[in-house]
Amino acid sequence: MDLRLLRFFVAIIDHGGVTRAAEALYVAQPSVSQALRTLEQRVGVSLFERVGRGLRLTDAGRELEVRARSVLAEVEEARARVDRVARLDAGRLTVAAASTLAIHPLGPWVKRLLDAHPGLRVHVSEPGPVPAVLAEISDGAAEIGLVELPVHTASLATVELAQEELVIAAGPGLAAGLPDPLPRASVAGLPSGALTRVPGGRTASERTMAEVLGEPRLRSAQRQLLWDLVEQDVLVTFVSRAVAERLLPDAELRSLDPPVFRRVGLAHRPERLAPAARALLEIALSPRTRRPRRGAPPATSSGDPMPDRP
Repeated sequence: MDLRLLRFFVAIIDHGGVTRAAEALYVAQPSVSQALRTLEQRVGVSLFERVGRGLRLTDAGRELEVRARSVLAEVEEARARVDRVARLDAGRLTVAAASTLAIHPLGPWVKRLLDAHPGLRVHVSEPGPVPAVLAEISDGAAEIGLVELPVHTASLATVELAQEELVIAAGPGLAAGLPDPLPRASVAGLPSGALTRVPGGRTASERTMAEVLGEPRLRSAQRQLLWDLVEQDVLVTFVSRAVAERLLPDAELRSLDPPVFRRVGLAHRPERLAPAARALLEIALSPRTRRPRRGAPPATSSGDPMPDRP
C-alpha cells in the first residue's frame, strides 16, 4: 500500500479533518481528499463517517489506524537505521585479508576507522592466500579484501594502496656477519622457513622468496611458530619490514640488494562501495597513511583512487 496514502490518512485523524491535514502537510486540500478516496477504494470500505461538520472514524477506520501507525513507525525506524549506517554511527564491515596483511597495513587502518566511528563493527577474516580472499569477495562473504597485487580477475575492481619492503628476519646468531643490505646471492645457504599455503598459485613476493631462499627447511601453517623459530636462531624468513618491527622485536632485519617490495591493494566487487568500506579506503589512501617506508617506490593506483567500477 502507498505510504503516502497512509500518511494522509493519519494526518486527517491527527488534525481533525481534511482541510487542517492539508495545511499541516503543506499540500492542496483536493490532494488530501483524493488520497482519502483512493485509500477507501483500495481497502473497499469507508474509513470515516461525517458527523455534523466533522469526520469520525468507522470501525474499519479505527482498525486501519492501528496498522497504519505501526507501518509508518517501522518505516521511520528503518529510515533512521539506514541514516545511522550512512553516517557510520552503526553498521558492519567485513574485510578479508591475505597472510600478514591483516597485521599490517590493515591493523592501523582499522584502528583509525574504529576510533573515528565507535558505533561501527568490523569483522576481519583471514581465509588464506589471495585466491581465497578473492573468492570471499566474489561470494559476498566480505565486502572488500586486502591482497598483494597484481591479481588477475576481471570481475573485481582493485586499487593499489601501498608498497611494503620485504626483508630477511633472522636471530642474532644467523644474522651475525650478514651485511645490510644483503646481496641476494648471499642468502641461498641460510636455513629458511615459510608459511604453508593451500593450492592457488604464488604471489609475486612468494616467487621472489623461493628464488632467493630456495626450498625452505620448514613450512608451517602457524605463523607464530615460524617466528618463534626465527627469534631462536633456528631459521630465517622473508617478511614485511613493518610486520617484523612490530612482532619480531628480537630478530635482526636485513634489506635485500636489490630490494624487494610487495604491492598492497584492496579488491572489491565493481558496484559502489558501502559507506564503511569507502571510509576504510579513504583512510588507506590518506597522505598520513601513505608515507613512504625505507626508500619504497611510490604506490600507483590502477585507476580512480575511489573506484566504483573497474
